[in-house]
Amino acid sequence: MNRVTENPLPATELDIQGMQLGIDNLDMSLQTREQVRLVTQAFAAQAQRTLALLTVDIEPAIFDQQAFLDAIARLSRQSHAASFRILLLDSRRVAQQGHRLVELSRRLGSTIQFRRPPPDYQHAGQTFLTCDDVGYCNRPLSSRYEGTASFNNPGEVARLNKGFKELWDRSEPDSELRMLQV
Repeated sequence: MNRVTENPLPATELDIQGMQLGIDNLDMSLQTREQVRLVTQAFAAQAQRTLALLTVDIEPAIFDQQAFLDAIARLSRQSHAASFRILLLDSRRVAQQGHRLVELSRRLGSTIQFRRPPPDYQHAGQTFLTCDDVGYCNRPLSSRYEGTASFNNPGEVARLNKGFKELWDRSEPDSELRMLQV
C-alpha cells in the first residue's frame, strides 16, 4: 500500500541513490538542483519501460548530464518497447544551443519522442517526470527546484500520466526539433 504523506520527508534525510523504483514508497520534498538531478538520474537508471517528461526547455543542468543520457541509451538497448516521451513547451533554446538528448534521439530512433503542446495549452510552469507507472518527480514551478518525488506512488503517477496522455494526444511533433533530428 502506498504511503501518502501530507508532509513529505526532506530529501536531505534520505539516500536518494540507494532508493529503489517500485519499492521505496516515501514521498520526499526536493529543494535543490542536485536533489532533482539525483532523482531523475535514478529513475532513468532503473526504468524498465517508460519515462514521460513535461518540461519548458529540457533543462541542461538536469537532463543533459552524462549519467542521465547513458541511462536512457541503456534503457533503449535493453528493450525495444522502451519509450521516453517528452512534451517540450519551448524548443527555441534547445534548437539554438543544442542538447545531447536531442542528439541521442537521432541514434535511438523512436525510443525518444518530442512533441509540442497545442497553442491553447495554458502551462502553469510545471515540470514533471514519471517513470514506469510508479515513480515521479514533480516541480510545480519549473523555474524553481522545489518539488516532491517518490520512487513508489502509483496513484500520483497515474494522475500525472493521465494529464500527460491527454496533452500528448493533442500535441504534434516539434518542427524546430525535427530539423535538428534529421
